Amino acid sequence: MNDVHGGWFTPGQIAGFVGLLVLGAALGAGSYGIGHRLAGTGSGAVVAAASSASTPDGSVLYAGNCAGCHGAKAEGAVGPALKVALGWSAADFRHAVLDGTTPEGRTLGVVMPRFATTGLDGAPPTETQLDAIQAYVKTLQ
Repeated sequence: MNDVHGGWFTPGQIAGFVGLLVLGAALGAGSYGIGHRLAGTGSGAVVAAASSASTPDGSVLYAGNCAGCHGAKAEGAVGPALKVALGWSAADFRHAVLDGTTPEGRTLGVVMPRFATTGLDGAPPTETQLDAIQAYVKTLQ
């Protein structure tokens, strides 16, 4: 079949390939436009962040930043169970989460993020957020 055209593609195959390129470009441009509207940079829907004045949800913060290592119920997984943290003061808890040091001065493992540097959800953590996480962890034990 390809011998007739010297081993190259047939005109129908070339047209099909060009059609796929045009369709891919149209889908890509459409997806890009939808993304801009969702991000609030276009004329479509605007997604707004929750007000910073509202009380943070410790369960949501824990699920997004801690549960992956410490388990859904703080029972331990990659990281240790958090029973030891139940007796910590708010300042001790904050220091451990922010800087990776326990109240006894022990340095936490290298896999424990130093949230003072990495942030929570892309922003520097607030005392209110850390207090909400600690309060939530206490409900799990």
